[in-house]
Amino acid sequence: MAKIVFIAGYANTGKTTLVKKLIKVFKEKGFRVATLKHAPHGYDLDVEKRDTWQFCQAGADRVVVVGPKSLTMHHLYEQEPSFDEVCEMIQDVDLILVEGYKREQGPKVEVVRKGIDERPDLGDELIAVVSDDHIEERVPCFSTESVEQLAEFLIENLSLRK
Repeated sequence: MAKIVFIAGYANTGKTTLVKKLIKVFKEKGFRVATLKHAPHGYDLDVEKRDTWQFCQAGADRVVVVGPKSLTMHHLYEQEPSFDEVCEMIQDVDLILVEGYKREQGPKVEVVRKGIDERPDLGDELIAVVSDDHIEERVPCFSTESVEQLAEFLIENLSLRK
């Protein structure tokens, strides 16, 4: 079963940038990594008028596209699947980096940016903070440039194994 860590924070704090950097570090260390991004306002991966778009418009429940080095499966649902249902679909990885879903249970790393004062209440699930500013916290704080150290902290804290 993959370990899960949530990357939390408000818009424009650098969550996506941090996730990209963490992916690179964990891959260099030999871990298999998945990302899960919650898009509560919806999203669209497909391009209008393409074959796959037409299949979705026709009512297909699943649309699968396979290329030489990748596969994409588009699931269409009447209602949003639960976080647990989504995680069950993600297999053969050591770690799932989750952006969003901050109300779900699990260890959270908060990204804080200088000038953005509002912060979510992550309670006891907060295990680390990443910031471009020096702040005092009850949990370890990492600079936005200390991604390697954050990765080592997560490996230890999550008991992450390959």
